[in-house]
Amino acid sequence: MAQNQVKPQKDAKSADKKIAKIDAHSHTARKQPFWSKIAKKLLLPASILFTLCGLFLAAYNIYQMVTPAEAYTLSTGLKVASTLLGVLIAVSGVLGLLKAKGRTLMTLGAFSLVYAIIILTATAKMGVVALVGGIVAVVLGVVFIIAVDGMFDVGLIRFFREMIGEVKKLTWLSRKELFSHTLAVLVFVLGMAAIIYVLDLAFSTGFGALSNINIG
Repeated sequence: MAQNQVKPQKDAKSADKKIAKIDAHSHTARKQPFWSKIAKKLLLPASILFTLCGLFLAAYNIYQMVTPAEAYTLSTGLKVASTLLGVLIAVSGVLGLLKAKGRTLMTLGAFSLVYAIIILTATAKMGVVALVGGIVAVVLGVVFIIAVDGMFDVGLIRFFREMIGEVKKLTWLSRKELFSHTLAVLVFVLGMAAIIYVLDLAFSTGFGALSNINIG
């Protein structure tokens, strides 16, 4: 009898464990974002393109520093900065090919993207090659970050998605409420500005009068 009671208990425990595993698996499958399904296929080409883009930027700017051309109007500082950007992008791409740690790749990818945006802003009006290279670097940086986040689930894209969801839940002011609140802020700012002006005028006049007093 004791053996017969122990066996159903073991079967019940094993069945509960199987159900828990199935629930956990289905919960994880539901929580996976859509880009994680294609991340394994996206990270490899994104890393290859990122590496090629970085090598091109670095080699092109080094070549222009060695043999300066009149058509290439970037200053020496911008050439060095663009070369460093190319090296950073190439290193990020190589580490992506090696599938390094997710947070390391995300940090390098985000830094490369911000750096590329800065360089693009500084060199947008300095030649077609500089403009196209900057745009390509920015686009590939975005793709690389999405691929890394989908592969390693770093959480950056999930953070922005949840933030947008929370913003949608906000209750925005009506036009009448917005107008009244804006008017109150403007009146307060103008009132404080007037008070500060009067105090400044009074103190400057008083100190000016004191400085004109001759003692003895």
